[in-house]
Amino acid sequence: MMIEFSPVIVHVDMDAFFAAVEVRNNPHLKGKPVIVGGGAGQRGVVSTCSYEARKFGVHSGMSAVKARRLCPQGVFISSGLRGYVYVSARLQQIFEKYTPIVEPFSVDEASMDITGTEKLFGGPIELVEALKQEIRDQLQLSCSVGIAPSKYLAKLASGLNKPDGLTVLDRDEFKRIYYPRPVDALWGVGESTKKVLAGKGIHTVADLASTDSKLLKGILGKNGEGLSVISQGIDRTKAVPYRERPHDKSMSHETTLGKDLQDPTRIKATVLWLADKVARRLRRRGYIGRTISVKIRSHDFQTITRSHTINHPTDRCDVVFQQAMRLIPKEYGMKIPVRLLGVRMSQLIKIRFNDQGDETLNHKTGESVQLELMVNPQEEEIGRLTEAVDAIRDRYGEKSIKLAGTLLS
Repeated sequence: MMIEFSPVIVHVDMDAFFAAVEVRNNPHLKGKPVIVGGGAGQRGVVSTCSYEARKFGVHSGMSAVKARRLCPQGVFISSGLRGYVYVSARLQQIFEKYTPIVEPFSVDEASMDITGTEKLFGGPIELVEALKQEIRDQLQLSCSVGIAPSKYLAKLASGLNKPDGLTVLDRDEFKRIYYPRPVDALWGVGESTKKVLAGKGIHTVADLASTDSKLLKGILGKNGEGLSVISQGIDRTKAVPYRERPHDKSMSHETTLGKDLQDPTRIKATVLWLADKVARRLRRRGYIGRTISVKIRSHDFQTITRSHTINHPTDRCDVVFQQAMRLIPKEYGMKIPVRLLGVRMSQLIKIRFNDQGDETLNHKTGESVQLELMVNPQEEEIGRLTEAVDAIRDRYGEKSIKLAGTLLS
């Protein structure tokens, strides 16, 4: 098949990645409905599932409770993130053998700009076939691949023929396949957006493409402009290698609790654990942040968020924890059972210490950010303790040391 468009973008999407890794590592699971996430005794949600489980209606993002109801014979496995990240790193190495322009989308997806480099392999199809075969040979996994003139179309294409598919999707083919489909056939259009558009008489992708972009902006804001562009098969965003991607805008961690919490002590312990996770990630990536947010979901699925901006940016767990606790309304736990908790840090500043170690640099703006001098002996002690804990975790793993306040029987 001749491919005449340019640029040539490839989107690789691993097939049922987490479940496939589990089956590869445990061959006795082959052919069984494997469901990763929400293991025994956990509530949680499904991370992914094998194609055998999907026949029962199970899908990623579904509550584990519902997944068990639909597929009681399913093999539920708690996700082992470290193993998946290792395989993802191996994938990245394989991708970079074919092009230097690889933009990871998640642990199991990536966009690749192969414009020009595909000629080394005879053409785009030949390059992708070689890539798919190498993944099979090296990792014993399969993937589905889309080839298109843009990142968005390539991502749509990779999902058209799963598993182990290879699909070419130019703009004309996009219109032929997608224009008759409902608007939520487009990636990124959810149920709420679909309802809003339906209220304006916009039901199909063709309807969306023919609607004036200004009208869509009035209905959906900036997101409306984006939908107007992609519904026409246009996407000018480029694949950006990970090392060249913009700095993080926020860092967060949340957890769906094993059972609804009404014990304030356990809520406090969970928030401390979340704050520790976020602060640790900030330090490892060289950030400090100013805005601390909490997310609380009650037993009846009502969700609220609260935020507070502090004067001096920080990467310290104790500061994040104290501010987060102040943001949680007192009725949560005592009167309202809590189902989910999350902690987030935003307004991040990428830091670099100068020779004296007393100044940071905002790498986004180039402006210097003066940090408060640690003249308080207690502050110095906390700083040294944090460094010691980080050093232990770096060497022996995240579980090697835990904060006492997170340990409840």
